[in-house]
Amino acid sequence: DRSSAASDVYKRQLLLATPALAYGDGTGDAVYINETELADGFTYINAVSYGSDGRVETYSLETESGGDVYPIVTACDTIYGGFTVTEMIAYAESLGYNVVGAVNADFGESTGVPTGMVVENGIYKSSSGSNNALAFSDGRAFLSRWPVVTLRFTNEESGFEYETSHLNKSRTDTGSYVYSEYFSTVSTRTSGEGWFVRFEVIGGDDLRLDESVELRVTEIVTDGGSVPIGEDNLILTASEAADLGWLLESFEVGDRVTLEVECSDDALAEADWMTGCGDILALDGELHEEGNWNSEIERANPRTAVGIRSDGSVVYYVMDGRSSASAGATLQQLVDDLLSMGCVDIVNLDGGGSSVMSLRVPGSDGFTVVNEPSDGKLRSVSSYILFVTDSDPNGRAERLFIAEDGAYVLAGSTVSLTPAATDSALQNVPAPDGVTLRAQRGSIDGTAYTAPSSAGTDIITLSSGGAGGSGTIHVVTGGDELSVTDAATGSEITQLMLENGESVDLDVAVSYLMRDVLTDDESVTYTLDGDIGSITAGGVFTAFSEGAAEGTIKVECAGLTREISVRVAFEFSDMRDHWAGEFVKELYEAGIVTGVSETEFGPSLSMRRGDFVLMLYRAAGEPEVGTGSGFTDVADDAYYADAVAWAVANGITDGKGEGVFAPDDTLTRQEGFTLLCRALDVLGISYSDGDVSVLDGFADGASVADWARQSTATLIAMGVVEGSGSGLNPSASLTRAEMAKLLASVI
Repeated sequence: DRSSAASDVYKRQLLLATPALAYGDGTGDAVYINETELADGFTYINAVSYGSDGRVETYSLETESGGDVYPIVTACDTIYGGFTVTEMIAYAESLGYNVVGAVNADFGESTGVPTGMVVENGIYKSSSGSNNALAFSDGRAFLSRWPVVTLRFTNEESGFEYETSHLNKSRTDTGSYVYSEYFSTVSTRTSGEGWFVRFEVIGGDDLRLDESVELRVTEIVTDGGSVPIGEDNLILTASEAADLGWLLESFEVGDRVTLEVECSDDALAEADWMTGCGDILALDGELHEEGNWNSEIERANPRTAVGIRSDGSVVYYVMDGRSSASAGATLQQLVDDLLSMGCVDIVNLDGGGSSVMSLRVPGSDGFTVVNEPSDGKLRSVSSYILFVTDSDPNGRAERLFIAEDGAYVLAGSTVSLTPAATDSALQNVPAPDGVTLRAQRGSIDGTAYTAPSSAGTDIITLSSGGAGGSGTIHVVTGGDELSVTDAATGSEITQLMLENGESVDLDVAVSYLMRDVLTDDESVTYTLDGDIGSITAGGVFTAFSEGAAEGTIKVECAGLTREISVRVAFEFSDMRDHWAGEFVKELYEAGIVTGVSETEFGPSLSMRRGDFVLMLYRAAGEPEVGTGSGFTDVADDAYYADAVAWAVANGITDGKGEGVFAPDDTLTRQEGFTLLCRALDVLGISYSDGDVSVLDGFADGASVADWARQSTATLIAMGVVEGSGSGLNPSASLTRAEMAKLLASVI
């Protein structure tokens, strides 16, 4: 296994420089750890581990009690509805908070209502729902197991008393519910038959744990649906099915009522900020009721969790998962990780696609989402833990960093380092002029850093006047993947077909354990085989030959080699002056198509189904395929077998019925349109469904099969399909030239 072997190499490389690599006992030994102290008592740690399940990448924020940065909890602008982390930070900043980071917090309903408790700056905003709670007070964190908050109504006119525990939760047919203005600016969001008692707050303020407010009944509504809440109002409600009519009869308009808020946990009642949470995984350093952990999320997943150490410091832990870059962790692996970091109390928060960490990263504008959410985009979630500071921004550089902090650098390479700075409030500010950089192991001339010849970490210190700081460079002696791309387009180069005098700027990139490695031009060696042209030390290749010529460019860097086949002044003999010539050349250079022979492309030949799917598969980068296609006529060793399996797995094809794919059958134009359209999402192509009425503009539009009409209309709307001859010719064979035009038009 290449990644496992690379992991062992790295651990050997860093053995002398980093005595202790253990960062997570659950997900495996860490092969990469980078710590950045963003402020006193506020540290960001990025780590990569390799274990039995593969690679795992984690992101941690560690806070110390009494530090410059402390946690608060926010449940969006209202309890109902969710925010992305970007929206949440913007909202908190609009309230005046100086936010420096955020992680997702509680699980939530589809409506965005958090499943557990919410207390914001002492205001009780949502009940626990029989869930655990994570609380913060004066920057310290603690857990509360299944807290209960009782809302006790006492009618001062009649002496009637009633208790409920549901505050700002979605109403069900069991029990009664209380809504405050913090639930929604629209209404109670209830539906179906039910009743409502409206109270005006006439004594006291917001609901707070272990405090009371005085109320007056101002309205009774019995016609179901929902009602607006309003400022300084509370609503007591129950559905008709809850059979609580006797409770409704206990109140009349004008009644004075006392509402007492009583918390079962005295310590919790003193907390300023609170969020609900999932399973408590450990207490006092021991596993906690592991037999009762949520079995639905026990398997490997992306994670968000919190670990509390005995000294009061807290670890906020986000882990990527569900991808080749990070496998995620089971709940057992998660708790083992945090126990190994010295945490004694550990709780699981909402994870999966919700797991997110956003930071104000030195040297970057705004906020950066440092992890890779498994949805591929930010998810709206119910609540967040935000990290804020009360320090006022002064605009002066007080702490210095390098923008390349944590980067891999190839041994012996010279790369440029970029000083970055933050002020007293962790706001990014311009780095001062004349920053002095010093390296512990390598050498620095101005901002040009030359890495030492041996592997290990190198500490870079920065100073300028009263400002100072440090960063870390990780020096490696090799890589495990080498890629060559066209600097102008960013597309990977596997082969080239160039005219005399045509130039291509080769961009060489090295990665190690799936992280980029910084190198310089001197670290790359280019060797030309054949009379095909010349290449500069910076990788600019210029084609030149006497007549048609073939050869290779050999690229070597970091112990890795890549060969690129080159054809100069060459074109397929049957593509001279052909209308599809440029399309074929583009696809050939991208490694998507080949000729039917060394000299001919076969533009007028009909496409076969297996070959077209193979070309789509190549365009997608030939991702790994887990299982076979399931078709009886696609042999496991067929050259198109992986391509067909990939197409089946991604919903691009389901064959021709009766368990066959018919790979050698001629592909009709409408079949080609359909396969290509279904592949657009997988290829990362943005599009909108076309209006099928566009088919009416073609003489044979009505003959397009029902199953192909939407796909054909979509490609027409994209400008990919323009018709052929007098019409669309949907049942005609798709030629190889037509195929080239279709593919080149979308990739």
